[in-house]
Amino acid sequence: MRILFPTNLSEQSAETFDFAVHLAKKLHAELSLLHVYPVPMTLPAMDESRTADLADEMLQNAQIANEERLEAFKNQLVERYQGTYPDISATECHLRMGFVGEEVARHAEEIQADFVMITARRSSGLKRFLGGSDVSSIIRKCECPVITIPEQYHFHNMDKIAYATDLTFSDNEVIARLLLLGDKLGAMIKCFHVHDSNLDVENAIIKDFIEQYRDEANRRAITFDLVDNINIHDGIDYYVKNNNIDLLVVLKQKKYWLDIFEGSITKQLVFQEKIPMLIYHE
Repeated sequence: MRILFPTNLSEQSAETFDFAVHLAKKLHAELSLLHVYPVPMTLPAMDESRTADLADEMLQNAQIANEERLEAFKNQLVERYQGTYPDISATECHLRMGFVGEEVARHAEEIQADFVMITARRSSGLKRFLGGSDVSSIIRKCECPVITIPEQYHFHNMDKIAYATDLTFSDNEVIARLLLLGDKLGAMIKCFHVHDSNLDVENAIIKDFIEQYRDEANRRAITFDLVDNINIHDGIDYYVKNNNIDLLVVLKQKKYWLDIFEGSITKQLVFQEKIPMLIYHE
């Protein structure tokens, strides 16, 4: 198993790496660092040959500078987390130039990452790497599951994992993955659906799920609940807080995810929840 950790080489990123280290230990996973830097801007020149030479020089200098920064960042992580994660010195470091979302998704596919882990924080101006727009882009473009970690969140045991289900046909695949994850983490899986109508129909679906996962439900590995709330975000937030949830799971649906994400429910959760989120893709 492999966890890809994109980083902007900041202190906040180094702090978030604490979560990656603990999760890697529990899942017996390898960690891989990735830093994406933007294409350097070239300056106007008098002739084309000089412009080409200047561009090549800037690209080479940018690569060298970012290689040095990435190596220094890894050394910082080794010094900080060697005691917790002895294998950290073997952590692979990768450098790519381009747009963050595209390059993270491409690299995750190349190394067959099982998870991409990122810090979810809002930022503005030039400090936008792994801020709102980049986080959104990574979630949209990556096909593997993405874990978002709130700023200044410190790892603790994940005893309760909540899956906010829309009661779709894709739920069984997600639940199967979560049961395996819960077994490795020693966590209970709590599936819940926020509704405001058709209670009889939704109750019937929940009963079908309980019957389907009777063995797991009997040993309290999984539960199913309905949450009555006309506002989906409020209903999810209420369930998370009142059940002491440690990890919130949602499913990115292909057909209308972009409208939903940009329109905000999952986007609000990513940037407003105070716990980590795991986002699967349909």
